[in-house]
Amino acid sequence: MALSTADFIYFYQEINIVNMKRIILLFLVLVVKTSFAQMDNKPFKYGLVDQTGKEIVPCKYDDIETFLSGFAVVKLKGKSGVIDKTGKEVVRCIYDEVANKQNWILVNNKNAKPQYLVKSADVLLTKKYEEVKTVSPEITAVKLNNKWGFIDVVGEEITPKYDEINDFSDRFAIVKLNGKYGIIDQIGKEIVAPVYDRVQNFKEGLATVELNGKYGVFNDEGKNIIPIKYQTDFSFKENISIVKSDGKYGALNNDGNEIVPIKYDFMVWNEDLIQVKLDDKYGLIDKEGKEITAPKYDGIESFKDGIAVIKSNGKYGFIDKNGREIVVPKYENADDFVDGVAVVKVLGGK
Repeated sequence: MALSTADFIYFYQEINIVNMKRIILLFLVLVVKTSFAQMDNKPFKYGLVDQTGKEIVPCKYDDIETFLSGFAVVKLKGKSGVIDKTGKEVVRCIYDEVANKQNWILVNNKNAKPQYLVKSADVLLTKKYEEVKTVSPEITAVKLNNKWGFIDVVGEEITPKYDEINDFSDRFAIVKLNGKYGIIDQIGKEIVAPVYDRVQNFKEGLATVELNGKYGVFNDEGKNIIPIKYQTDFSFKENISIVKSDGKYGALNNDGNEIVPIKYDFMVWNEDLIQVKLDDKYGLIDKEGKEITAPKYDGIESFKDGIAVIKSNGKYGFIDKNGREIVVPKYENADDFVDGVAVVKVLGGK
């Protein structure tokens, strides 16, 4: 059937309408895709809202890192700064690098030395330091002009003046100044002045110091309870320490009182008794300074199960902690007691 001119015009118009719809649809798809692409390429801005929904920081930053100890690093136009939980910018966005740590914040710019700001509770202190380190959970040591001080538990600065500060143990820390050592407390008070060659930190309220090869003891109130005149370091056991002076040994309690006269050639702990040597003979003294047995044996070995092997005139026997000879020295040799028995030896017969 032949198409009339009117039919041809009708079909031509219908085809154009369909093509136009396709063109419009394609255009819309391209517009939508372009819009999403532009959205993907367009940077987001960040702000803060509180739990009530109130916007406390407008969405103006390029990034906000996770909060740590009340503060968060923010970025703006390629620079970094710090905000607190109220949204206040406590460090302006002028640094190339900002690192947020538990007790401090590092700020740094290229070609410059890093600086540190210390956190104290919910406050960021404004003074900048060369270096910092944690010396206790509550205390941060700070370095300024190559000297160390610290920020105490209430946020006060203990002026940097020491060459070194060690970690706090209990309430005290060892410090070094001009090659000498001392001890300070948590508010910066010098309990032991830094004038000694060596110090040991407080243990059970006592600290040993050394000066020119001599030893003494301070208590935690700063009192020198044992003069610095002894030749051996102090090691207190049950409130007693063996000491040496002018080549002789004795024992002091932790108040500095002499409980065993300094007259023996040697002393050593033998379990809870003190073994002494005088004129090449050995004896025993208890913790109160009472003589358990006079120095009369050629040897006393270590106590095992409350009994020790003794030697006298080349023969062996046994003694208990009360000084009683449970076996007089008569054997050629004797071993320690094991499971309630001890092997002994005598010369065999013919």
